[in-house]
Amino acid sequence: MNVRCAFFAAIACGLLNPPAYAGLDRPLGAGRLTLDATGILDSAIGLWGAGQGRESLNGTVLGEASWIPARADANPVSISAYASVLWVEGRGPSDRILGDFLGASNSEAFQSLRLYSWWFEVSGDLWSLRSGALLADEEFTGTKSGASLINSSFGWPAFISGNTLNTGPAYYAAALGARIAWENEDGWSARAGVYDGDSLDSAAGDDHPNRHGTHYALNSEDGAFFMAELGFAPVDSPNRFTTGVWAHSADFADPVSGDLHHGNYGAYVIAERTLRGRTGEPGNIVAHVRYGGAPDDRNAVAWAVDTAVSATGLLPVRTADTVAFGVAHARLSSGLAGGDYERVFELSYTAAVDERLSLQPDVQYIQHIGAASTGAHSWLFLLRLTAAY
Repeated sequence: MNVRCAFFAAIACGLLNPPAYAGLDRPLGAGRLTLDATGILDSAIGLWGAGQGRESLNGTVLGEASWIPARADANPVSISAYASVLWVEGRGPSDRILGDFLGASNSEAFQSLRLYSWWFEVSGDLWSLRSGALLADEEFTGTKSGASLINSSFGWPAFISGNTLNTGPAYYAAALGARIAWENEDGWSARAGVYDGDSLDSAAGDDHPNRHGTHYALNSEDGAFFMAELGFAPVDSPNRFTTGVWAHSADFADPVSGDLHHGNYGAYVIAERTLRGRTGEPGNIVAHVRYGGAPDDRNAVAWAVDTAVSATGLLPVRTADTVAFGVAHARLSSGLAGGDYERVFELSYTAAVDERLSLQPDVQYIQHIGAASTGAHSWLFLLRLTAAY
């Protein structure tokens, strides 16, 4: 533990003022430290506190080369590479005591030091092709207002994470895969990806086979995970619309009868709107609604919906601060004994101390913990410290 702390502290000090490199658009090294302190108030549990830290070291190397074909509108092609290391220490509230279904903290994971994500990318002006150990949650299903909240349901949604093997290719385990993306000047965009069907390489959810992110195994039992997404953000319009589908080629059991079904799939839609100002600027307000579903004969989650609104710089003296409020609801498949729904209400305020440091007090009210009809209701209080270096 002390060796790892010293290791990360030394690297962090070296990256606070990273050197400039010719030909690179960004520093060679960068990173982010996230520390969570949480407390839970429940009529049966009482008051409980815990701490968890997540540290991520990110190294990015970007090299560019121009290729000019025999046509007037020549487009340069660039080649880039990326790699990151993730260290998770401590246990979060969901694992330690809550047992909630949606995941109260989006930084919670198995404790480990692991090779996180790495990839190579070839890109042009309107397209890119990426291959390596990828995280689909960084590129699909995302919303601007949901990114300001801490509960996992506002990030990688329950209608995917609750229905695939070990939540799919998302935090905290990347999966081997490839992704292609395209966009045009009229506001249309599309992306599609194929990934290893089980990033942990354990159908039982045991993290030990791939505890350090260096075990890669492709086999028919794990199957493959597919995603495709189409987006439209009209020029000079405050609206953005997204629709997507996902599929998995492995066998999935009926949650009630246990009968096996070959393959799995689902679909989702997202509507976002800028209510005021421009994204990231003072006075900006954005909101979204996101809904997705999957067949209940092979999935735990029949459907889930979340909505959120976030506002940046509402106070003249705090122009970089963001306040956000969201509601998420996940409905379990019909027929599950004792199964019902889980719902969370979250209010969060991110206070920017400076360009690299922020404090985020957060409160969540979680209903039907564990998505059980007899599940308790609890208040969760969380304080997050985030430092970028």
